[in-house]
Amino acid sequence: MKHVIMVIGMVTAISFSGLAQKFGHIDSQEILLNMPERADAQTAIEARAAEYEAEIARMQQDLQTKFAEYQAKGETWPDAIRQQKERELQSLDQGMQEFGATVQNELAQLEQQLLMPMIERVQEAINGVGAENGFTYIFDTSSGATVYTGGEDVGGLVRSKLGM
Repeated sequence: MKHVIMVIGMVTAISFSGLAQKFGHIDSQEILLNMPERADAQTAIEARAAEYEAEIARMQQDLQTKFAEYQAKGETWPDAIRQQKERELQSLDQGMQEFGATVQNELAQLEQQLLMPMIERVQEAINGVGAENGFTYIFDTSSGATVYTGGEDVGGLVRSKLGM
């Protein structure tokens, strides 16, 4: 009987040891923000944004100048001129709004284009660390979807793999 219980205990131990899982966690956002090439990407995005800001400022100045003229002379103009100036002001305002939306879209695309290679490098490094160190799961704490708070912080291993 003791022998049977001992065998069952050994079989159970062997079965559970085969199920042992290793968990890790990482803050991938922190790593992305501290990658050396991140500064270059940020500089490129800011330079493009500055170009857009200059154009927006020019457009706003044009609109303000025309609006000031409209306010100063609008009451003295014939109806046809006043209506034309109102349409022109509305068109300028609408053009600025459309340009603003286009700028936001283009800056988001530029950021995505510049960040995607970094995101892919981090993902490859995480995959490599997971495979090399026998992790079953590595959770990203920056996504807010952490389901396990224990485990090993693999950030140092990933930084090392990235040469940081």
